[in-house]
Amino acid sequence: MRLKIAKVSISKTDIILLFAAFAAYTGMYAVRKAFLAAQFEQLGESSEYHFKTLLVISQVLGYMLSKFIGIKVVAEISAPKRFTFLISLVGFGLIMLLLFAIVPTWLKPATLFLNGLPLGMVFGLVLSYLEGRRNSELLVAGLSATFIFSTGLVKSTGLWLMQAYNVSEFAMPFITGLLFFPIFILAVWFLHRSKKPSVEDIEHRTERIPMNKSRRLDFLQKHGAGFFGLVLIYIILTVIRDFRDNFIVEFWAEMGLATQPELITITEIPVTVIVLVISALGILILNNKTAFNLGIYATIFSALLMLVVTYLFEMGKLSPVIWIITSGTSIYLPYILFHCLLFERFIALLKYRGTVSYLFYIADALGYLASVGILLMKEQMNFQMSWVNFFISLNMNGAFAILFVCVIAILVLQRKQKLFFASEI
Repeated sequence: MRLKIAKVSISKTDIILLFAAFAAYTGMYAVRKAFLAAQFEQLGESSEYHFKTLLVISQVLGYMLSKFIGIKVVAEISAPKRFTFLISLVGFGLIMLLLFAIVPTWLKPATLFLNGLPLGMVFGLVLSYLEGRRNSELLVAGLSATFIFSTGLVKSTGLWLMQAYNVSEFAMPFITGLLFFPIFILAVWFLHRSKKPSVEDIEHRTERIPMNKSRRLDFLQKHGAGFFGLVLIYIILTVIRDFRDNFIVEFWAEMGLATQPELITITEIPVTVIVLVISALGILILNNKTAFNLGIYATIFSALLMLVVTYLFEMGKLSPVIWIITSGTSIYLPYILFHCLLFERFIALLKYRGTVSYLFYIADALGYLASVGILLMKEQMNFQMSWVNFFISLNMNGAFAILFVCVIAILVLQRKQKLFFASEI
């Protein structure tokens, strides 16, 4: 088996795009994720649901709906309109956090639904500046690092505001978002001013253009079978990652470490570094088929790692800190590989003139739909499990499901798409 290593050349444009994308999505996360730093224990149960769970479900419903809207909007939007659209989306989400701070308790879930409604389209618009380039893996890995590091940074900032300055749980999300908003605007401005993909980029990764309804249907008719195999894996990863992200503050509290808010950020740093380095190495692999295949094998390895480390933690063989880091790596590595390598190389391998954002928004919409379903199931069925025990169960079952679906996806891709998993890579 021969692996062709590409010569890597990182330009000034790549560096600007890398840092601008990271900063822009961090700014969006401050508007979306800051409320998760609070536990809202003083409100206890609201009807059948804990109040925080009700808030999470409300926001995720809005975010999920945004993903479904984005299947059309993000796929079709032209480059000149992205800047204004991005600022408007995040600005509206920030205004909803201001309302969250001042409206009566019974209206607060509605404000978070409206907060999530525009924010689901931000990723695809930022991704549009990065896809279709020779160094897209590196650029999107930088963007995807926000999923791990920035969500911890935002929550640590929220906890710091509440503990150091006595900011209330209801005002904290707006103040946190407001602190990061100028950074978001500046970062989007740099993205908008960046150079477009070069002729060499297009030669290696195909031209990326908006996709109208007929082009979207054409893609699904030609490549839907293989694509939806990948989507099933992505849905499982989204459910596990989203649950971990939404309730990590509760995990630390149950494990007796609630008084150390810095742990949320500190433990995500090694996860971020490991995942970012591995994902960014994709730029070294010139052959699209080779890169895609290795991404699938890395997903299988990650599922096995998830099983092993979760079992060891459950048996008392791993400390909470080591478990959070290793299980986080096993979740985020394949999740981010889908963002920066698998879908990118999938569309490049097919030589399809379209946008990878379209693939993401179908996968994301269905992933968040499943995530909402898991939250509702946990509350409706009244599972007598702690947050940590429920997450252990989710990890174990999810890992087995990923392994099963990976095998099925490989068989489907071998049969339907002869470009994949051939003997010569």
